[in-house]
Amino acid sequence: MKKVLIIGGGIIGQFSAYYLGKSGNEVAIVDDGPNLSPASEGNCGLVTPSHIIPLNSFSAILQGIKWLGKKDAPLKIKPQLDRRFILWFLNFMRYSKRGYVEKAIQARHSLLQQSFNLYESFFEKEPNSSEWRKGGLLYACKSAKSLKSFDHEIELHKKFNMQSRALSKEEILTLEPCLRNDIEGGVLMEMDGWLNPKQLLQDLKSINESNGVKYVRGKVKSFGTENSRVVSVLTENDELRADEFVLAAGAVSPLLAKQLNIELPVIPGKGYNITTKNGQSFPLKLPVYMIEKKVVATPWNTGFRVGSTMEFAGYNLNLTSSRLDALKKAAGEYLKIDIDEFEMKPWTGWRPMKDDGIPIIEKSKVKNLTIATGHSMVGLSMAPATGYLVNELVGG
Repeated sequence: MKKVLIIGGGIIGQFSAYYLGKSGNEVAIVDDGPNLSPASEGNCGLVTPSHIIPLNSFSAILQGIKWLGKKDAPLKIKPQLDRRFILWFLNFMRYSKRGYVEKAIQARHSLLQQSFNLYESFFEKEPNSSEWRKGGLLYACKSAKSLKSFDHEIELHKKFNMQSRALSKEEILTLEPCLRNDIEGGVLMEMDGWLNPKQLLQDLKSINESNGVKYVRGKVKSFGTENSRVVSVLTENDELRADEFVLAAGAVSPLLAKQLNIELPVIPGKGYNITTKNGQSFPLKLPVYMIEKKVVATPWNTGFRVGSTMEFAGYNLNLTSSRLDALKKAAGEYLKIDIDEFEMKPWTGWRPMKDDGIPIIEKSKVKNLTIATGHSMVGLSMAPATGYLVNELVGG
């Protein structure tokens, strides 16, 4: 049995604690929430084995350049003379080459599929109220060009024995009557599921605590080291000691790793959402991805969420009204909904964006430090497999 301290109480840290605790380790999580809520709390709740293609592509780069200066664009890149951002962006372009993308697809498929299997096992074994559902993710397209763009992805899914299929206008409107009639068609990713991420985090905390995991509130300030090993973590209140350490602090991980002379190719990608405050629901049958706007609407029994967008603007958490308005506008253009009838709570947070689309799950050069971050936009989808691997790494 080892004494393990996990830095970060988001979905990656929580699932790492779950599997480490199940293996008989003495586990604690240190996190500064609720001052900085984890990105997984603001996730749209999608668990997507389908999402095997990384963001890296020259078309995404060109589209981002075209959107420069457009306040409500789905992708916003703030020009910045920051060495880390420039290096990350250059690597992002380098990893857009075919060979790198194919490598990323293989790695992402392994993590995503194993995570989905582990989610099913988790929800069978553990008490939860996370509203786990299977049935697919629906992509709604307003143009024939957008619909045609999915041909490659559908063929790629077949190679991995995953089911996705194009839908005509009649088929998609029958499947989801809440869509507006000017939809051209769509694609159903049949292998995907969804859940309520905030509730899942609460469920995991309760399960972990029942298994002996301790939660410590505090912002990590620095590390204590001896003989090329971490021996303690210092917060504003405590010195926390352990045998093994796990760095799973999402987009903040590079800032902490730098103190140990470890460079992580991860930068913050800010996302936004709006969520019903008072549990008002909307009768969507499936989550809907509005392809031209890059916006997702996810239904739960306890309400619904509209979210997405990507903003590279460094470490700031300012809520930009034009970005929030873009979410409302997209929902009104695709769904038979008057968003102003609902009281919506806004949120923003940082996704840990990795330059090649493959997360970091590995032992670091500091012998007793395992790093688990850089999951980009699929941290929720990859979390169980990541936690499982962290347990394997810590255990040798």
